[in-house]
Amino acid sequence: MEEETFASDHLYLCAYLVCCGHNVVGRSRNGWRVSFEFHKTPELLGAVGQFMAGGVIPARQFSFEVLKLKRTLNGGQLQ
Repeated sequence: MEEETFASDHLYLCAYLVCCGHNVVGRSRNGWRVSFEFHKTPELLGAVGQFMAGGVIPARQFSFEVLKLKRTLNGGQLQ
């Protein structure tokens, strides 16, 4: 049985999720839009809610994760 995934094209949400310890497990493309995929778990959905409510994470880590995700948009590999 395949695990359900959560996908988002919101770059900052995805960087936040990575900072919270959730790994990107794939990417999907719809035209020019790229979505990052994560394993859908209650913890992940909780982190999405925290982001929407103004969750706080270290700025330096966040900016680093944004840069890493942007690189994958330009042909880089997920790590």
